[in-house]
Amino acid sequence: MILLTLLLPVGMMAFLFAADALEDLFFPRPAAPDEDAPASDSAGSPHPDGAV
Repeated sequence: MILLTLLLPVGMMAFLFAADALEDLFFPRPAAPDEDAPASDSAGSPHPDGAV
């Protein structure tokens, strides 16, 4: 019974780790926009930081 009590958190963590991995596999996070490319709406803006 003590062994079961000690292994329960390990099993729960393994389940959560696997669920998180499967979630990332089935529902990938959107890619981050490229920071080097200028924003499309700031091309004609006179401000140095783009459209404000």
